[in-house]
Parts: sequence; structure tokens; C-alpha cells
Amino acid sequence: MSRILRTTVLACFLIPSLAAVAAADRRSFTRTYEYMTMPKGETEVELYTTQSRDTFDGDSPESFQFQLELEHGLTERWDVSLYHVFEQSTGDGTVVDPGEALHLSEIKLRTRYRFSERGELPVDPLAYLEAKKEFGASVYVAEAKAILGRDFGQVSVAVNPVFEVVFGGDVPETEIELGWAAGVTYEVSPSLKVGAETWGGFEAGAPDEAKAAVGPALSWAPAGSLWIATTVGLGLNDRTDRLSVRGLIGLHL
Repeated sequence: MSRILRTTVLACFLIPSLAAVAAADRRSFTRTYEYMTMPKGETEVELYTTQSRDTFDGDSPESFQFQLELEHGLTERWDVSLYHVFEQSTGDGTVVDPGEALHLSEIKLRTRYRFSERGELPVDPLAYLEAKKEFGASVYVAEAKAILGRDFGQVSVAVNPVFEVVFGGDVPETEIELGWAAGVTYEVSPSLKVGAETWGGFEAGAPDEAKAAVGPALSWAPAGSLWIATTVGLGLNDRTDRLSVRGLIGLHL
């Protein structure tokens, strides 16, 4: 086989794979969003699983959350996602807190919009809006985030200030909550990234009751259409779960 023919055959296999890597909405973190949106016409399914413990005691209450997300690119800079969220908990074993079986917790609709191409501005800005409805209750949540990103060679930094409003017939008084998520990641290779992130939040009127966590993050893309990310979070105060482990799997369709 001639060199030109071998190169042509190799390109036929590599180009689709590289395109899939570029198109997938790969995440470096599980709590912090980075500067990216799904390309126009592309679709991805993402699965979130989160397991948490109140304390490190053997009989500590534990909780489990599963999120199913379907994400689609409307334009090259604008995408939309639909989430179904399921939760389960053990409780502490008492009559007051017996725990809950796996159930539908809420439905979320999310959209993101990028204002420029990556690297065009000193800081890459992205707008994030989300609406939630708790299942079986008149509780609604409107959330806005500013996704701010910056690349420094193989190192990427992302910061997400969060503003949230909780309202509805089952909410005695409208609540305003503020929060954050931020992370830094290093690209070891095209398929592997390692880093760390922190996240937390508090009600606007009670900043002294903030919850906060921090932990290492790992992102791996074993194939062009598949990526996996995980974060191990450690609570920084008694109001935060002492341990939480979240894993994400993204499948580009």
C-alpha cells in the first residue's frame, strides 16, 4: 500500500474520532461548569450519580441522587438541557427521620449561551439559566450563573458565581440564595485531566450558615464519544456533608 493511500485510510478513521472529541461537552469537574456549549445539532446524554454521608461514623445517614440529562445544541453558542432528578436517603433510623425510597425529586430545564469564542477575551463569559420544579410540591427555583473561564496553556480555571430564587405556594417566604463553584484543572494528556474544585452556598440573610466543600477532580475521555468525570468532596464545616462523591458519564450521540 502506498504512503499516500495509507495516509488517506488513516485519516478516514481519525478525522471522525477527532470531530467527536471536539463536539462532546466534556466536563473537567462535576460541580463547576466550564466555558463550553454543545455545537449546533449535536446531542449528548449525561448521567450523574452522587453519594453523600453526613459524617464519617458507621451509622451516619447517607443519601443518593441520580440525574438524567439530555443536552442539545441549538446554535454554535447556545444549547438547552432537560434533567430528571431522583433521590434516595437512609435517614438516621428514627421515627422522625426514617429515610426515603428512590423517588422523582425534581425536573430542571437549563440553557447556556456563549458570548465569544474561547480565548477571544481576557476572560471567557457564558450565561447559564435554570428553572426547577419540585415534584409533588408548589416549589419553584430560578437560578442564574455566570460561567467565567480562562486558559493558561494546559491549565484551565473556571469560576461560577450563583444566584438563586426559591418561591411557590409551599414556600412561606421567597428565599434568595447565593453560591459559588470554582475549579482548576491540568491537562496531563488529551484524554486525561486532573484538578480540584470547591463549591458551596448560603441564604442571602444568613451568610454565617454557609455550606462549603472542596476536593480533587478527575476527567477521562477513553473514547471520542464518551467521557467520565468524578469529584470527591470533603465538607469544610458541620453544615456540609462530610463526604460526597459525584460521578458523571457523558455519551455523545
